[in-house]
Amino acid sequence: MNTSDATHGNHVSITFAESECSDGMCCFTCVIPPKNEHLGFFKSLWKKGTGYPHVKLLVTSEGYKNELYDSCKFLDFTIFSDTTDAHLKMDLRCSVYKSRPMQCRGYPDEAGESLYQRISGPCIFNEYAASGAYKKLVYKREWQAFYAIRDDIKALGHICADDDTSLVREKILKTKDVHLATLSINGEEFDYILIPIRKKTQNILYLSKKHQPISTIRQAYHKWQEKIQRNLQNHYGHDWEIRLKNEIEMEENDACKRCDEDTAGNLEC
Repeated sequence: MNTSDATHGNHVSITFAESECSDGMCCFTCVIPPKNEHLGFFKSLWKKGTGYPHVKLLVTSEGYKNELYDSCKFLDFTIFSDTTDAHLKMDLRCSVYKSRPMQCRGYPDEAGESLYQRISGPCIFNEYAASGAYKKLVYKREWQAFYAIRDDIKALGHICADDDTSLVREKILKTKDVHLATLSINGEEFDYILIPIRKKTQNILYLSKKHQPISTIRQAYHKWQEKIQRNLQNHYGHDWEIRLKNEIEMEENDACKRCDEDTAGNLEC
């Protein structure tokens, strides 16, 4: 993957629309089956969403190969100007939400490796937005995610709610940390715009009461013990309980230190 910095001049911002699960990270093949196998025959005939196949999910992690995931056929990906017209909003949405497949209806409360083995676990955006300590423990690595959008006026025209696609593209390229990249897909090279996925969660409203943001390792393990325990056993074998205990103690000790420092620096306390 070859990248170049696309930012210049006055930076604008791209944030998620303030609506339920507007990140849409679960609508890519890191969660759904490849080749849209979850849709069935008849649903595969329905009209595709605006994001497919123009938008992909790129995951990068130091020491690992880049991972590129396709979107669900029904992913609607929309970029539009906010009320001030100075910044942009993104909204990722299922275009057949009321008729979505059963596997999608149950996610993440009934997520699992198959229809017959359902293990509840945190949704992918919650894990992405979790602390580095959590990800290093549960997955042995941290990662950065990007929406990879085909840098093509026709492709951008599908996802831009504004009429002037060229103007929206110019705004996107002025956004901080946006990059232009050439990605190799099935032996062919294509130009993409990489938009980093922010880890801030205050603008995302969660559908499930069970799946609020991950605040600590202890909290996450208490909620999703079976799923996390399986990961830890795969990574650490018989030592998984010791690793879990040590990481929880370290995280809580660090939190106490930060609290003491904040208290010491607050003259009103």
